[in-house]
Amino acid sequence: MTDRPVISPAMRDFADRLRAAAQALDLSVEERPELAGRNFNGGSTASTSLSPSDLPNESHGIKIARFNIVLGILPDMAAIEAVRETLRRYRNQCVVARSYLNPNETLDLQLMLLGPRSSERQDSWRALALMVERDDRVARKLAWLRPEDPQRDDDSFAEFLKRTFLARPWIRREGEFEDVALDQLSAGNATAPGLPRTTAEEWERIALDDSKTPDQIVTALVKAWERRGQP
Repeated sequence: MTDRPVISPAMRDFADRLRAAAQALDLSVEERPELAGRNFNGGSTASTSLSPSDLPNESHGIKIARFNIVLGILPDMAAIEAVRETLRRYRNQCVVARSYLNPNETLDLQLMLLGPRSSERQDSWRALALMVERDDRVARKLAWLRPEDPQRDDDSFAEFLKRTFLARPWIRREGEFEDVALDQLSAGNATAPGLPRTTAEEWERIALDDSKTPDQIVTALVKAWERRGQP
């Protein structure tokens, strides 16, 4: 019997895609099931483990090169309270994972979360995914919002990879390199692709506004996205 959550087909597909991307770059891949367990390193009693109510229903642990990764799944609905609760549980899972890592490894711990089908084009999900990714507590966080059509998964996942440590933008094909405008990455207005800095800052203010209800927050995030780039 194991205390590790069951892995769904969607989670397994997510993990398999990451493994394939790593292997294509000749990076080592290692299974790290302990990162997705209930028990902290060195213990198996009630005082050294977390309750299932404080952990996600589904998670998976792997290591690619020097990066340890906890994989997870976002809720089916774009509801801010559900996303916050999911994020809380996955942060707890990352605390468990960190107990198995040395200090240097904890700096590279990643939490990669899988969005529901059709979330890729929904403004509400884009806003919530940004909120998730801007949470820098415990581990770096990235969300892959999947397209409506499963046949577009390959292209969508390729776009997701461009935002991860698996991106190799300077490689055109084997043995050839192209110049990269690295100075653009440090420009004062650099932020997520297609996202103006002013919009990102407004999203952050909205998400942290405790006076708003969850529905008001989501509505404000969507409206901010719709008027992006406007003076």
